[in-house]
Amino acid sequence: MKGIVLSFPGLDRSKTSGRPRLSYFKYYIKRYGVRTAFVLALLTGLALGAVYAADSDIEMLKSLDFLFTTNLEARMSNGFMNTFCACFASDFVFLFAVFLLGFAPWGVPFAFAAALFKGFGTGITAGYLCVFGSLSGAGFYLLVLLPGTFLFCAALVMFSDHAFCFSKRLFLLLAGKHTPAQSMRPSVIAYCSHFLSALIATFFAAVLDTALWTFFAGAFNF
Repeated sequence: MKGIVLSFPGLDRSKTSGRPRLSYFKYYIKRYGVRTAFVLALLTGLALGAVYAADSDIEMLKSLDFLFTTNLEARMSNGFMNTFCACFASDFVFLFAVFLLGFAPWGVPFAFAAALFKGFGTGITAGYLCVFGSLSGAGFYLLVLLPGTFLFCAALVMFSDHAFCFSKRLFLLLAGKHTPAQSMRPSVIAYCSHFLSALIATFFAAVLDTALWTFFAGAFNF
């Protein structure tokens, strides 16, 4: 019976030991390191935002409602279309910022800052609900806000990876002494295509947010 050998792309097998020459950890970092870094930036911002929300007053938090969901009374009094526009606009600001930063050779650190700030806003929202709404607030966040937030954050991380690579390529082209052999047009088209995909995911995240707000927000009392 012939054996079936499973292999991972980029991993060579040693002739003597049969184990990969390149460790799985190194392969993971090479393949998913940038994406993981953006996830860590989001999680770091999430922790910082939760701490900030616990020490902030309600009026200060409500002033940040355009970017983050912190003014629940105003959101609950809006209609379906206004709620959708508010949800979509707050996410679109971050996605479009990362898109523009991808076109900048110096945009890499600022793309990480955008992910950190989005995580910070998510942490503020979660912390605000848990602190001022206790168990009811936590349930509201898990049922109403988390699904759409998770979908958008996943799309943001995926697109931020492409923005990082595109910005890095521009930097290397400007720093290099030689004229690029190939046109940048295919890369620009591919980058814009990734942005369009992320924008569609953002749209569906806003639709999901709006639907959950419409059907379930009224069931919670704070």
